[in-house]
Amino acid sequence: MKQYDYITLSKAFGIILVVVGHFTSTVYMPAYYVEMKNFIFSFHMPLFMILSGFLFQMSLRKSGKISLLPFLKKKFLRLMVPYFFISFAIAALNLVLGSFMPVKRMVDWRYLLEIFYTNVGGSAVFLWFIYTLFIIFVISAICMRFKKGISILGALSIALYFIPMPQLFYLSFVHSFIVYFWGGMVLFLLMEKVKVQISAVHIGVAALILTLAFYFRAWFPDYYIKQMLNLICGFAGSYLIVSVSRWLAEREDSKILMSLGKYSAYIYLLHMAGVYFIRVVYEKVGLLFPLTYGIALIAAVIAGLVIPVLLTKYVIHKSKSLTFLMGGK
Repeated sequence: MKQYDYITLSKAFGIILVVVGHFTSTVYMPAYYVEMKNFIFSFHMPLFMILSGFLFQMSLRKSGKISLLPFLKKKFLRLMVPYFFISFAIAALNLVLGSFMPVKRMVDWRYLLEIFYTNVGGSAVFLWFIYTLFIIFVISAICMRFKKGISILGALSIALYFIPMPQLFYLSFVHSFIVYFWGGMVLFLLMEKVKVQISAVHIGVAALILTLAFYFRAWFPDYYIKQMLNLICGFAGSYLIVSVSRWLAEREDSKILMSLGKYSAYIYLLHMAGVYFIRVVYEKVGLLFPLTYGIALIAAVIAGLVIPVLLTKYVIHKSKSLTFLMGGK
């Protein structure tokens, strides 16, 4: 495997966790799934921010100083074009479905306007990550124009993390996640300069810290203590996934996981199609038990991973227009 294939494997594990966490029935969820979902949510999106920061720092090493406007144009096409495309596609689908079945949120002029500056919720709630990542790229690129850019970004990220922000332009998400993006940049530097060696001890310690931090979050109602424990969960869980991925990359060629990692952006944008279909079937059948929910969850994960890959390979990549709208080249 190549030097940084473990990052692709980390994306694969991350996107699997995303799909698992999004199979949320509106009529029934067993206690084991709710707890598993809360555990996954404590670190799976911080993981993607860390991986984004890692790759951002890697690109800086290759290209040197950022050309701000070309960089922002590239990121806009990569992130915001698919954000708007998927947002309006979901709006159109909700508009059609709303005429003969209940939907999470009816589409009106306010819904369409909110797409441009805040999270509309409902079926499109997962798109917060795309918009947030773009804003974080803007902030990071500006910071890196300065001599001590990474230090400036770090100080800003830590300060923002403890300051509640409004939902406008997804700033409430930016304040929670930019610190992980910066952490990914630092992780790249550590891997390059210090040559961090991943071992079973790293994996075990990361798993223990994650478990303890997650468990103790419920004990402390104080905002700042809870934020610190959330931060520990995010970094420990992400490091656990990266460590496992690096260990796996050094031992075998995981073709299926590598493929999922390479398609992770498309899977993220399209996975709800498969997940939603399985959820509707499960709720219509009406066999609402822990065991049947587990079976439906497995089916939803398979559909949420396979359908986007098939759509990407055999539909999106066959059309230049669709490829562009989905953020591809």
